[in-house]
Amino acid sequence: MAGLEANSFNSFRETAQIMRIERGLYQELLNYSGVLGRVGQIYQKGFDLIRGDESIIHFRGETWLHSPFGAVLDQPIPKWVEDVSLREGDIFERKGRLLQRRTRNGCSIQLNPSFIVDLKRTLRFRPPQRETLLSEIQSLSEEIFKWSRFEGMAGVLALLAEELPSLPFISSIPISFWSSHALPRVRKLVSSVIHEDLDDFGLAWEALLGLGPGLTPAGDDFLVGFLAAHKLFSSSFGERIGHDGIKTRLEERARIKTVPTSSQFLKCALDGIFSEILYLAFDDLRSGAEDGGREKIEYFLEWGHSSGADTLTGVVFGLWSMMPPGDGLKPLMKGIPRGQRRGSRMLSTHEERH
Repeated sequence: MAGLEANSFNSFRETAQIMRIERGLYQELLNYSGVLGRVGQIYQKGFDLIRGDESIIHFRGETWLHSPFGAVLDQPIPKWVEDVSLREGDIFERKGRLLQRRTRNGCSIQLNPSFIVDLKRTLRFRPPQRETLLSEIQSLSEEIFKWSRFEGMAGVLALLAEELPSLPFISSIPISFWSSHALPRVRKLVSSVIHEDLDDFGLAWEALLGLGPGLTPAGDDFLVGFLAAHKLFSSSFGERIGHDGIKTRLEERARIKTVPTSSQFLKCALDGIFSEILYLAFDDLRSGAEDGGREKIEYFLEWGHSSGADTLTGVVFGLWSMMPPGDGLKPLMKGIPRGQRRGSRMLSTHEERH
């Protein structure tokens, strides 16, 4: 009897259950058979499973889905990783309702989720009016400033605080050399949207890819947030870059110029699919004027070392680029002549029409 109890305990401990998973990924896994992939990077809050096509399944042990290509487990990480001696290179295969480690015994993930989350939202937010945009830019900027780390893209926002009347200026903010280096690239990105210049957007996109610190580079997180503002508010520019020819070129540059995890985040963002926690932060932003709630925004700001703040800084600049003529960042774009280009041409409006 004691032996049976011990075996039951080991089985429970060594089999993690998926608690939350994105609907599309769940259906894909149900239809899959055989070798699924190998364990890649293992870090404090999760680990990656790298598939044969080099795409990633991202496992975490928290509450919300932090990636559209991930799943939340019911076991705390890194404790579960330590209990089952998970190692880089371990191979998993799907057998029935289990994702089972093939290379060594005693470790599996149960494919029986408690919650299936549809992150490909068909419902988007209404395009905001000028007053709403200003209010949301200011509210979100204040939350980023409260967070008060400026190692990443948030430092770019702080550099512009004195130039933008709608921002609360906080003196003595530590600004890194890296933030100053990123600033002209951000100006060019915003200018390309204001002038609806797809060529310049492609060049600015490429200049920000892989830029800066972080497990996912800060510039990549910024671009995800920038795209979120345009996709979730259904801007005309967001629709234009969703056309197949343009989207494919942007995805290809991301695949070449940055790390695989970031590349997959950006590919999803170009399709209008984002992490569950980012949707929740947007819900906070839209409802905050009524009830003052900022819980999910504050949670998102603590994501990673600076990834949450970098992403939300991208949202701020994405909202600014949607401001009506004569507002927001447009006076700051005077120093970047329209159509100024360096390097080879990536995108064209002619190609977009085909």
